[in-house]
Amino acid sequence: MSHYYHDHNHTNPHHFHPATAPQSFGAVVGTIETQTEHEIVGRSGEHLQFYVDVHVGVRYQVDVNIRSSDGTPIEVYVGNEDLDPTGSNPDQPFGAPTYGVFPNATLSYAGLGLTDAMFASVSDTRIQSQLESALNQAEFVAVYGMIFDDGGPNGKGIHETHLHPNANKEDGAIVVYSKDTTNKIKRTWFFFKFVGDHI
Repeated sequence: MSHYYHDHNHTNPHHFHPATAPQSFGAVVGTIETQTEHEIVGRSGEHLQFYVDVHVGVRYQVDVNIRSSDGTPIEVYVGNEDLDPTGSNPDQPFGAPTYGVFPNATLSYAGLGLTDAMFASVSDTRIQSQLESALNQAEFVAVYGMIFDDGGPNGKGIHETHLHPNANKEDGAIVVYSKDTTNKIKRTWFFFKFVGDHI
């Protein structure tokens, strides 16, 4: 039988350890470590997990929900954007990418013009295959979601990369920057929301 000592005199300093890591919405930008891609299953459903190197000797673990905890489909919208439609500067239309962590980032699905009708229910296997294919061609990626730091060299990460219906300008997404078959730079947006959530 277990026994726990109950101390009811709380006047002396104690050595407290944080129970949960503080987190806030932001963006992480860097190069993907494709060899770290793998699936995990947890309390909030199935995830595709990988690491992003933010080019300051630090990497962030990324968790992308590809199936909900109860198995219902995730609604997905994938959009391609040509970053240099005129072809004037095919190498770096907006200059070199800035890698790092951006805690003041904002993102709004509705603000970008997306509506519920644009999303379609997609199976976890299709989401995974599309996302992995894009990640394998990435020059670099930007991940929007909830950033956390558990301390230590491998305790940094970003998750909840999906729609937050009750948050203002804090919708998550995965953005993959790559070159198409004609060598033009493009970015591919992956927007996720669960059945029952509304923009």
